[in-house]
Amino acid sequence: MFKITTLKSVMLGFMGIMLGWSSAAQAQAACGLSGISASATPLVYDPFNPSGLSSANIVLNISRINPPGGGTTSVLNFYLKPNVATGANATGIQLIPLSVSGQAALSGAGLNIFYGIGETPPTLLPIGTSPTAGNRFAKIGFTGNNAGSDTVAVTFQVVLPPNLQLNAIQSLAFDASFACNIQGGSLNGQTQTGERPNAVTFPVTVLSALRTYFAGTALDFGEIGNITTASLGGTPKLTGGSNYVFVQSSGAYSVTLASQNGFKLFRPGAATNADKVNYQLRFLGVNVNPTSTPTAGAIAITKSCQRATLSTAGNSLPIQAKLLEGGSGKTPSPSYSDILTITVTPLIYSDNGTDACGTYTLSGI
Repeated sequence: MFKITTLKSVMLGFMGIMLGWSSAAQAQAACGLSGISASATPLVYDPFNPSGLSSANIVLNISRINPPGGGTTSVLNFYLKPNVATGANATGIQLIPLSVSGQAALSGAGLNIFYGIGETPPTLLPIGTSPTAGNRFAKIGFTGNNAGSDTVAVTFQVVLPPNLQLNAIQSLAFDASFACNIQGGSLNGQTQTGERPNAVTFPVTVLSALRTYFAGTALDFGEIGNITTASLGGTPKLTGGSNYVFVQSSGAYSVTLASQNGFKLFRPGAATNADKVNYQLRFLGVNVNPTSTPTAGAIAITKSCQRATLSTAGNSLPIQAKLLEGGSGKTPSPSYSDILTITVTPLIYSDNGTDACGTYTLSGI
């Protein structure tokens, strides 16, 4: 019987130098965007919620970068894409600018400006290009020329479909690709392009959540009344080898196991050794028995497991028992039993876990 408790690359570089450009130079454009912050209550995304997260609005304060030698960023065209952390797991996300407040005008309102891996990016140049449904990006035209007009507030609609393979995290950051135009100063009239990693951070908490269940049947040795302890050395008596605890998780998780009887099968009303049968259990690469864990009900196994992911594969944690003592000479009863309590708990965001729990097998029982 089980009680499962859950909670919720040198040649290219040389060419770049010879030609006078590099991706790094693009990333350090004299104009562009930075210093983005949120002025909204953080949203919570539960990857197991079948509805996902839709129609949620977040206001972001977007600041322009102004070049040295005077002048300002006058026009900023940009779109968003996955950063290193999200990668292909961000497929399906929609980030839609709706409006702007401050000394600026917004074009591209209502368009999803997020491009996943493999999607053809939009055309941002020439700088006067306007966003369309077939060329989705945001265009901000800054109308002020003083420090007080460097920051504007853009309202975004955020749509996250269910079951995204995102890591548990307390905010979602995205890279920005942009083109910008400079007005005034020594760089007046120049247009530059660039990319900024983690340029936009949305206050969206991806819950450290999990789903777990026990798959299989009760760990049953069957009839053991005619089995002697001596015979077990030559022919081990095992429960089935296809039982496991299944886990899907967005973050790391912990697992503990305890035996109500200290890894002994008790007959109802057991009072003597004639009413008890010892056994050994293998779970998460560990063997436990009455000798290793003599105290009934004590935690016998504790593991800090790395993220299982939300994929259908998840983590399968096999479990099997081996009889250490025969039933011959014991008080006859149809119901010798024990209760195992397995607790699976999400860990905090800063804890990545230490054990690859999905790799453990039953070998060695």
